[in-house]
Amino acid sequence: MDDDTLQKQSKYFFIICFFIILISAIYLVKPYITTIISAILLTYIFYPLYSKIKIGVRSENIASFLTTLIIVLIIFIPLIFAANALINQSIDFFYKVKEIDVTTFESFLSKYFNGHIDVQESFKDILNKVSLSIAKEASDFVVALPRRILQFFAMIFMMFYMFKEGPSIIERIEEHIPIKESHKKHIAKKFSGVVYASLYGLVLTAFIQGTVGAIGLWIFGVPSPILWGLIMIILSMLPFVGASFVWFPAALYKIFTNDTFSGIGLLLYGLLIVSTIDNIIRPKIVGAKGKIHPVLVLLGVLGGIPIFGFLGIILGPLILAIFNVFLEIYILEKDS
Repeated sequence: MDDDTLQKQSKYFFIICFFIILISAIYLVKPYITTIISAILLTYIFYPLYSKIKIGVRSENIASFLTTLIIVLIIFIPLIFAANALINQSIDFFYKVKEIDVTTFESFLSKYFNGHIDVQESFKDILNKVSLSIAKEASDFVVALPRRILQFFAMIFMMFYMFKEGPSIIERIEEHIPIKESHKKHIAKKFSGVVYASLYGLVLTAFIQGTVGAIGLWIFGVPSPILWGLIMIILSMLPFVGASFVWFPAALYKIFTNDTFSGIGLLLYGLLIVSTIDNIIRPKIVGAKGKIHPVLVLLGVLGGIPIFGFLGIILGPLILAIFNVFLEIYILEKDS
């Protein structure tokens, strides 16, 4: 076998082996893709804090540990507070709903539809279905809890090392990207701008939504509007949850306890004002701060959440923004 043939076979053998190992590696880390991306984004977002702590303590290990601990406290203490308040109030709300007398409502409907309508029985049936649904969700959560805890500790472990080794990893990656230095800087600037703009937009929009929601609860006579406003701020940051988990049950409770005016008023207020804030204000905030068109922000969030979950709020607009940058680079290089 001559040297040329051996070289070609070696090349093909290496390529085949590389793709086999690559596919195997992807398959191995697939369950932890979201965890890895979360660790990368959190490390990037909190890296300035890590740098300041490192200057003070003069130790990478201690600085990385303290920064990771602060992240855990910032993220999970509010979530635990919101979950605890929501669970306690939901149990109280559930028992109050079970005691609601719907005979007045039943008489009104029977008169309106010219026939007897058993609202009480239908109401009980709905409550039973809701109870079973909640029990199932709780059971699924408990079953998935060990995996969630493992993913959480994996994320913490990765962040600890990413704070220390992140810059050197980025430098090595940048060295092997075959594009001009000016384009690399443009991409990095856009990445940084969109990530921080998305985070800023998420927090500010949630604060506005929770504040406006609390004002609505106060106007329509819902007890503890400030507490529920704080809970709405936290819930507004979570996809598929949002402030509606607070104002919608409160509106229904008002309606079924014969406070129809307040109930319908709160329902309209929540639908027309509170729920629209997220889709109107956030794209404008992120678009202005990240220098990306609001339409791309909205499309990115709507398309990113079903794929990436909570991370879609940041990753969706980021992917579209980076795509737009690559498109600009392609046009620029083509015309030059």
